[in-house]
Amino acid sequence: MAIAYGVEFFCSDEALATSARLGQHRAFAVLVERHRARIYRLAMRVAHNASDAEDITQETFLRAQRGLASFHGDSRFGTWLYRIAMNVALMRKRAAKRRPLESLDGLLPRFADIGAEGCAAAEGADELVDQKALTERVQASLSRLDEDHRAAVVLRDLEGLSAEEAAVRLGVSPEVVRQRAHRGRLKLREMLADLLV
Repeated sequence: MAIAYGVEFFCSDEALATSARLGQHRAFAVLVERHRARIYRLAMRVAHNASDAEDITQETFLRAQRGLASFHGDSRFGTWLYRIAMNVALMRKRAAKRRPLESLDGLLPRFADIGAEGCAAAEGADELVDQKALTERVQASLSRLDEDHRAAVVLRDLEGLSAEEAAVRLGVSPEVVRQRAHRGRLKLREMLADLLV
C-alpha cells in the first residue's frame, strides 16, 4: 500500500506501519512524530532524568523500526510501541543497578559561585525549591517500588490508562493490573506517610 507524501497524516498508525515495512521512510517518520512525546513521557517517568529518557525514546523507535516485520496488526500500533518502550526502559533500569553511577557533583556549579546576583531571585524560588524537593521525593519513592508495581502505578495513575489498556501493554489481566496498582499505591503511601499528615 503506497502512501503519497503529505497524505500519511490522515492514515491510521497501522496503515503507516505497513507502508514503513514496505520501505517508505516517511511513513515511519510520521509514526515517530505521532508517538514521540508520549513515549518520552513514559521514559521520563521510569528513568527520572531527561538524558536517559531521550536515550530510551531513541532506542524504542530504533527497535520498532527494526522489528516492523513482527508487527502484524494483532494489537494497535501504539500498544505495540508502548510495550517496546516499557521493555527498553526496564532493561536500562536493571542494567543501571548492575553498574555504579559516577557522581556528577564535581561537574555541577557550586551555589557559592553564583554570587549575590543569584541570591536576589531566591525569595521567589523558595516555592520552586520546595516543589522540586517534593517531586524528587515522590520520584525516589516510585523508583523504590519493584518493577511490576511501578509499571502498574505509572500506567494507571501517571499515564491515566484504564486497567484494560494497561493490561494489554503489560501482557497481564486487568485484575492483575488493578492489584499491582493498588499494592503499589499502598507502598507509596507508607513511604510518603510523613507528607500525608
